[in-house]
Amino acid sequence: MDILKNYFYGRLEPQEEVQVQDWLAEHADDPQVVRALDAMMSELEKEEPEISAEAFASVSAKLGIERRKSTRKMIRKAAGWMTRVAVFIMLPLSGALAYSMLVPPQQTEWHEIKVPYGQTDELTLSDGTHLHLNAGSRITYPEEFTGAERRIFVEGEVFADVAKDPERPFIINSGDIDVNVLGTTFNLKAYDNTECVELLLLDGAVRMDIDTKDRTQQLVLHPGEMLQYDRKSGEIDLKEFNPFSFKGFHENGSMHFFNLRLSDIASDLERLFGTKIILLDESLAETRYFAWFTNSETLDQILKGINVDGKMRFRKRDGVIYISRK
Repeated sequence: MDILKNYFYGRLEPQEEVQVQDWLAEHADDPQVVRALDAMMSELEKEEPEISAEAFASVSAKLGIERRKSTRKMIRKAAGWMTRVAVFIMLPLSGALAYSMLVPPQQTEWHEIKVPYGQTDELTLSDGTHLHLNAGSRITYPEEFTGAERRIFVEGEVFADVAKDPERPFIINSGDIDVNVLGTTFNLKAYDNTECVELLLLDGAVRMDIDTKDRTQQLVLHPGEMLQYDRKSGEIDLKEFNPFSFKGFHENGSMHFFNLRLSDIASDLERLFGTKIILLDESLAETRYFAWFTNSETLDQILKGINVDGKMRFRKRDGVIYISRK
């Protein structure tokens, strides 16, 4: 079990870490694996409680889980960002556990794109799916799709036109949610540092799967429906919009804020304009706003548009914008 200990302590090379996490996700329902991991965790906590606590905190943060979840749910979350096979590594394990872990999955090369703040990007996948990526987004995708599904990993905002393939569903994983697609056009926004996950469906049909320690839920959307899932409160809001008048972020720098907290809006604006924004009032940060911009407005124009009630004061210093109440 040394390889698993080294994984939890962050001592592996990147490709070894990838392989371990892929194996953990694949064997999440194997009782022998669950028992072995439980035993290893208990052993580590007894041997080096302080160091192991830091290691568990680091792994939990990476996988988007809590340490005290069941081991089965914990290793399922290992199918997050790092679950992509690079090179098959011979891992020094023994017994039945070693045998199952040494069975290599189907191979493919994976790529990752990170979009800098203030920029956008676009990408066409091997199946013909076309993606527009907004500022600060990250996508991990395979060179070729193999197997029964087409799965990619996204952290950020993506406008997707998914190629139709009824035999192989298209799945976008983003932390605690999966978006399942057969062939459609939609906009997904799911940044790690914002509370609201937002999915707008323009054409086709999608299903969002939410899997957290508090809930497991599936929600199906139809064209003209928008779903907002608040990770902070757990609330889910399903509303309608006009898909024919909607413009994605890739069209004239368009952006929309539907009943979003100012804290989330500030995070969006930081990514889009590459400017640090600090909110000096906690109650202001929790205030929700509606706004829509479709003509490549400047940051100053957007802030002025949001502040229609005149309750905010803006101050710029050393390239940072400070927002407070009047």
